[in-house]
Amino acid sequence: MAASDNKDNIIDYAGDFRLKACTIISYRKAPGSEKASRVNILPQVMNISLVEDVTMPVLTGTVDVSDGVDFRTMLPITGMEKLELHVFTPGQREIKYIEGQTDTFNVYKIEKIRGAMSMTSRSSLYRIHFISRESYRNSTTRVSKAFEGPVEAAVYELVQDKKYLDSRKELYAEPTATNSKYVIPNLKPLKTIKFLCEQAVSDKYKNAGYVFYETTKGFNFRSFESMMAMSGTTARPSIEKYAMQPANLRDKDGNKDILADLQSPDSYSFENVVNTLEELNKGLFANQLITHDIYNKKIQTFNYDYHESFGDHFHTDGKNDTKFMKPIAYYEDTGKHLSDFATAKLMNVVDTKAVHNDYEFTKPEDILPNRTSQRAQMANNHLLLSVPGQTRMNVGNIITFNLPIQRKVNDNEKQEPNPYYSGRYLMLSLKHNFDIPNQKHTMNIRAVKDSTMEDLPQGLDEVTVLSGKKDAVNLYEEDERV
Repeated sequence: MAASDNKDNIIDYAGDFRLKACTIISYRKAPGSEKASRVNILPQVMNISLVEDVTMPVLTGTVDVSDGVDFRTMLPITGMEKLELHVFTPGQREIKYIEGQTDTFNVYKIEKIRGAMSMTSRSSLYRIHFISRESYRNSTTRVSKAFEGPVEAAVYELVQDKKYLDSRKELYAEPTATNSKYVIPNLKPLKTIKFLCEQAVSDKYKNAGYVFYETTKGFNFRSFESMMAMSGTTARPSIEKYAMQPANLRDKDGNKDILADLQSPDSYSFENVVNTLEELNKGLFANQLITHDIYNKKIQTFNYDYHESFGDHFHTDGKNDTKFMKPIAYYEDTGKHLSDFATAKLMNVVDTKAVHNDYEFTKPEDILPNRTSQRAQMANNHLLLSVPGQTRMNVGNIITFNLPIQRKVNDNEKQEPNPYYSGRYLMLSLKHNFDIPNQKHTMNIRAVKDSTMEDLPQGLDEVTVLSGKKDAVNLYEEDERV
């Protein structure tokens, strides 16, 4: 244990944690008992990881063990077992999956069994993979049903109904502005929910397309914009503020400043901070949607412009008209911005009206153009942080990161924050790592920002100088000159 039970609310250092339970529950009864056989594997556990991701519908994790009693064989572990886990940062919300109190995890794989390194040792090292119970339910059920009304009502049913995922966990759902009827043709529940996510339009935000994911608090069905804002009016508060600073700081009394240590990343890096060609092809800057309404015999074209639409939405640094991640600038000598080239990505949809008398499908022009650009924005400019662990943190939270401009300053000068890479970030993925021998909890965070603290410089002057064009060369004539 990281510390005695009477100190469960007192954190001793950044990365401190309490591991209370890690138990494997067999699919068969214990000898002479009506209850399932159980094995407490705490003494054998070396490391535990737990992963949340806004692109993943369920939680996954691993347990690395040094097994000196061969419970893998004695239980045995076959992939039908359940895993109990109870771990937390002192004084914070607990990660608790205990049979009879909450859902447990399912053990689904063991890999990389490595035998003892000496003849005198009988222990073996291996990794146990576990996943949320709902994943097994998803693999064993199908959905063949018509869902009517708001999309979120169908999601409620798919998550909680015993015929489908049969989940006991909380579901945090953002209301939609939909009133549709969808007939699901024998799909699995999570695939059905993914389809419904693609049809959802927010009730309070001008956005489209939801995500469905699980955190240690429960399931979430919501839009990216609802992660960045509250009630459709204000920016969502940051859950933690990180800044590059020395480790093991002391307060004015000479004591360890645990709060400052919790906010000090061990390391940071950025991925794909500039990826313009991919973003052009994916429709971030601009895209064009052509719809064909068979019922009304009508073809319409809708062009999306990143810069024109930017102010309609909340972003990581709030709602504004000018703090683009992509500057307004002329492309070469065209006199146009990249957001003026709508045909960079073309989309075609057959849109049939009046399929169901009292219900209407969400209009494609209200979903596809914005969703296409937003997903491309979420795919790049990622911040990767390694920080001391806290069990209160979840994906979908906003964090802030203060990064100074990387240049030399004089003794009498203050370091200025980077105006484009400092600021608010949305957490996309989070991996908890509990190192048992070293009693250290760390987190690997992947976060994204889609706006800047200060406006990027504009490029509205034509500064491109192109060389003269060359004539085409006839290869046969060129060969004769050789």
